[in-house]
Amino acid sequence: MKKFAFILLSWVSVTTYAQQTISSVQNGNASNPFTWSCTCFPSTNDNIIINHTINMDVNWLVNNGGSITVNNTGSLIQTGNRSILIDGTNSKYLNYGNSGFYDVAYTNGGYGTNTGHFAVYRGMYVGTTSSYTNSGLLDGLDSLMTEGNFTNSGTLFGGNILNTGTFEQSGHLAGDSVGNTGTFTSTGGYMYFKAFGNSGTFTMNTSGFMDVQFNWFNLGTFNLENGTRIYAHSDFFNGDSIGGTAFLTNNAIIEVGNNFYNGYDINGSGNFCVSNDSYNWGNMSGTFDFCDNTGGGMDYNFGTIAGTITFCSTGCSVGVEESSKEENITVFPNPAQDKLEINSEEYFISGTILSLDGARVQTINFPGKIIDLTGLSQGSYLLLLQSENGVQYIKFLKY
Repeated sequence: MKKFAFILLSWVSVTTYAQQTISSVQNGNASNPFTWSCTCFPSTNDNIIINHTINMDVNWLVNNGGSITVNNTGSLIQTGNRSILIDGTNSKYLNYGNSGFYDVAYTNGGYGTNTGHFAVYRGMYVGTTSSYTNSGLLDGLDSLMTEGNFTNSGTLFGGNILNTGTFEQSGHLAGDSVGNTGTFTSTGGYMYFKAFGNSGTFTMNTSGFMDVQFNWFNLGTFNLENGTRIYAHSDFFNGDSIGGTAFLTNNAIIEVGNNFYNGYDINGSGNFCVSNDSYNWGNMSGTFDFCDNTGGGMDYNFGTIAGTITFCSTGCSVGVEESSKEENITVFPNPAQDKLEINSEEYFISGTILSLDGARVQTINFPGKIIDLTGLSQGSYLLLLQSENGVQYIKFLKY
């Protein structure tokens, strides 16, 4: 994971004056006194209300119970690379409009909320006693680190994400390298990661799914409850080979696109579906069903498998036989919301959308290469396309 860098330079005056409420009166630069109702430059502990388009041409500090409120008609967007620090109990940044910074940090009890569009172009940090709530769009992030409390019920597109505090997720979350060493609870929406690792406590319940493009690791406690789903496109690891503990409870569905490894403890009453080789040198208990597409049962068992576990009693199929022309097909955007466009020189005769358990959910009428997804629920799907050269497929995500 990339180093989290927060370079907060050249703060405006840190002298504390009597707190006042100051509003923007016109569009302009933040450093221009005529931008503000006080005809001054606001102090760090003032309550600032923005209803106009303000260019943030200085780094900014909010402390001693001060605040910035960007209303839905307003914006505070950096010119150049600018940073903002919200520091201290009751110091806050409330965004209902548009905000954009290079770095932003909440420390020592400072907090923030976003219901509009908040763009952070490098790093965002939430300290141990601080909190942040997103119910709008938070994007542009290269790195997000939270040691405090983070709540996402909106849409968060990040780069590298590390949670060492408390993270509550019910919206849409996409990131590159994502790690949890704290407490992470997901109760809905989608999570779309390139790589995932957990050494804390991670719980998925109620609804929602996790889609991981590369490897999936658990070295902590992971609870997957009914109504949820995990799809790991590459290898799936629970525990390791050098004695680390890892507890995985699966009461839902886990699909593995390549190899499966268990080095410690797995239990539950759900289903595993594995595409390639499977290895167990730990303990597997409960009443879950395990199905390995290369032979049904566990390929290599060096540990303990309880007699209550079944093998392929429900059946499963991860993936569809690939076509030699699969690399010529792409779809975008992916993840998609309402529409999916096929990018290929092929002429397609027919098409079908399948759920990952093989159920047909939509038939596509050609000609045309734009697919309407408005009738689909959130989740991962396979798009099967019939051309003169045979059946080709590609996986996509609907959010």
